[in-house]
Amino acid sequence: MFHCVDHVSITQIDMQIRTQSIRLFVCDMKASESLSTRDVATDTEDPVFNGQSRDGGCIGWLVVLGSHVCNLFVFGVSQAIGPLFVVVQRHFEESSARTSWILAFLISVQFLLGPLSNVCVKKIGFRMTVMLGTIISSTGYFLSAFANRIEILYFSLGLVVGFGYALITPACIGIVAFFIRKKFAVANVLAGCGAGLAVFIFPPLLQALIDNYGWRGSVIVFSALNAQMAISAALFRAPEEVNSKSDESEQTSGEAKGLKLLLSRTADTCDFWLFKMYPTFVLFTVASTISIGIGYYGLPAHLVARAENKNLGSGADIALIVSLMGLAGIIGRLVIPLILHFTQKCMSTVKVYALTLCFAGLCNLASPLAKNYVSYMIYASVLGIPVGTFFGLVPQVVRDIVGSDFLTAGAGMTSFCVAIGSLIGPPCGGYIYDVTTDYNNSFYFYGSLLTVGGLMIIVLEPYTTRRQRKAESTTRLTLSNLDLDKVCVAEVATQTGVNS
Repeated sequence: MFHCVDHVSITQIDMQIRTQSIRLFVCDMKASESLSTRDVATDTEDPVFNGQSRDGGCIGWLVVLGSHVCNLFVFGVSQAIGPLFVVVQRHFEESSARTSWILAFLISVQFLLGPLSNVCVKKIGFRMTVMLGTIISSTGYFLSAFANRIEILYFSLGLVVGFGYALITPACIGIVAFFIRKKFAVANVLAGCGAGLAVFIFPPLLQALIDNYGWRGSVIVFSALNAQMAISAALFRAPEEVNSKSDESEQTSGEAKGLKLLLSRTADTCDFWLFKMYPTFVLFTVASTISIGIGYYGLPAHLVARAENKNLGSGADIALIVSLMGLAGIIGRLVIPLILHFTQKCMSTVKVYALTLCFAGLCNLASPLAKNYVSYMIYASVLGIPVGTFFGLVPQVVRDIVGSDFLTAGAGMTSFCVAIGSLIGPPCGGYIYDVTTDYNNSFYFYGSLLTVGGLMIIVLEPYTTRRQRKAESTTRLTLSNLDLDKVCVAEVATQTGVNS
C-alpha cells in the first residue's frame, strides 16, 4: 500500500491501537494547528489571538462572562420552572405525569441535540450558534403564551425552547476552554454559577410575574429576558491561533502535511468516536444518564409541587425554598476549586463527581423527614450544595477525560446521553405520584437513581482507567517496534479507515 511500510501488515494493527496512536501523535508532535481551532468557523472581523489569550486576558474573561449569562438560562430555567409547572397543571386540569412531559421534552431535546451544536460551531462559529439558539428559544417562550391545550406547550415550551437551548449549551461550555487553560477550574466555576444564580432569582421572579400577569404574561416576559443571551453571544470571539510569518512556517513540512490530512479526516467523523477512545468517558456518560437524566431533572418541579401538596406555605413562600436551594447551589459551585485542590492527590475529579451524586441521592432518600416549612428549607439547602457541585464539575470532568480540545464534542455527547434519561425521569416521578398520591415515593425514586449513578463510578472507574492506560501502553510499545517515520504512521492511520 505504501512504499515506506511494505514490510508491515496493516491488518495486524488493532483498531483501538490505531485510534490511540492518533491521540499520541497529536499530543507528541505539538502541531502548530490544533484540531478544535481549525474546525471552528471564524468570523472575518475577529482578530487573531495569541497563546496568552488561552490562559486569560480581557477577552478570555469576557467570554467567561458571556458563558455565565448563557448558563443562567440554559441550565437554570429547567431547575427554576417549578412555580410555572404547578400553575400550568392547575390551569389545564392535567395529571402530574402529563404536565411533566413539558419539562421532559425541554430537557431531553436540549441534551439530545447537543452534538448538533458542535456541528454548528464548526460551520458558523460560537457566536452565530448561540445567537441562532437564542432566537429559537425566545420564539418558543413567546408562542407558549398562546397555547390553549397542554399539547401545544409540549411543542412550544418543550420542543422549540429545548431545540434553541440545544444549540447554546455545548457552545457556551466549550468556548471557555479555548480561552482559559491554566485557570480553567476557576473560569468553569464562574461560568457555571449562572445556573445557580438562576435557581436563586428565577423562582420568586416567576412567582411574582404569575401573580401580576398570569402564566401567559410570564412566559412573554421570559421570552424578552431570554433574548439577552444574544448580547452575551457578542462576547464570544472566534479563537484562532497565530501563524508565524517566517519563511520556516510558510514551508510546511511533510510531517505537518500528513498530520493536517489526518486531523482533517478526523474532524469529519461523528463524535461517537469518543466512546471508543475513552472507556472512562463511557462510564461517566452512562452514570450521568441514570443519575442526572433520570434521577434529577424531574426533581425541581416536583419539589415545588410536593411543598404545595403538603400545604407548607403560599406560592411566594414555596418559591423562597427553591431560591434557597439555588443559593446553596452557588456555594456548591464556588467551593469546587477548593475541593479539587485538596483531593487532587488522592482521587480524580470523576470520583469527586461520584461522591457528590451519592450525597445528593442520600439527601433525597432522607427528604420524607422534612414535614414542615423550616425542615423543608433545611432539606432544600443541604440538597443544593451537592447539586451545584456536580453540575459545576461536569465540564471539568469531561475536560480531564477527553482533553480541552475535545471539550465541546465531549459536552455534546454527554448531553446526548443525558437527554435519553431526562425524557424518562420527570414523567416517571409524576406517574409515581399519580398512582400512589404521595410525592415521597417520587423522591425515593429520584434519590435511589442519584445514589446508583455515583456508586457505579466509584466501583468501575478504577477498571476503566486501567483499561485505558493499558491501551496507551500497548500503543507506545507497538509504535516503538515499527520502523516508521511520523509521516508514514499518519498516512497508515488515515488509509486504514480509523476515521470510518
